[in-house]
Amino acid sequence: MSPVELSAALRDELQNEIDENRRSERRLIPYAGVALIVIAAIVAVRVVFFS
Repeated sequence: MSPVELSAALRDELQNEIDENRRSERRLIPYAGVALIVIAAIVAVRVVFFS
């Protein structure tokens, strides 16, 4: 067996891990949006009350 050939079980395991990582990456988009809203709120409060 050459290094490029993978067993079916290993290939399925790797594919499952890739799919799980994609789902995790998709969850980052809403988290980034929430983070931007929080930062915008902090900046707005700072500008309104401390300038």
